[in-house]
Amino acid sequence: MGELSRTQLSEMAQVWREMARNLNVYQGMNWHDLTTVQHLDLNAYQNSLLTRAQDMDERAYLLLTEPTEPTYASALQLIVRAAQLVQATSEQVVALNLGALTVALAAGITRNNTRTIQLSIAELSVLTGAVAMGQ
Repeated sequence: MGELSRTQLSEMAQVWREMARNLNVYQGMNWHDLTTVQHLDLNAYQNSLLTRAQDMDERAYLLLTEPTEPTYASALQLIVRAAQLVQATSEQVVALNLGALTVALAAGITRNNTRTIQLSIAELSVLTGAVAMGQ
């Protein structure tokens, strides 16, 4: 994905925090319907996203240049859409998969792993498209 600008890093960190909040709200609203393992998964997703957001904030602080990257816009829009869908869905498997794929994308971006980024974007695109069509 290349180096992101300070602004892009901050925006990405913000959408990861938003996704973590939405997963938390989903967990609270569906508390009694979730298994212990699903609770643990959701907690791990939230923790990972918040950790990645903190890592991005630190990178943004240290960054001296302002390069751009075209993949950034689509990744940002996809995460925003996934966060919205977590709030709208009543299906556990959808919420858990949206969380897992967002975490995978966050890990890929943080590590600048092109293969992980491409795969996560592709899978998240398919899932958000399928969920949107089913609403």
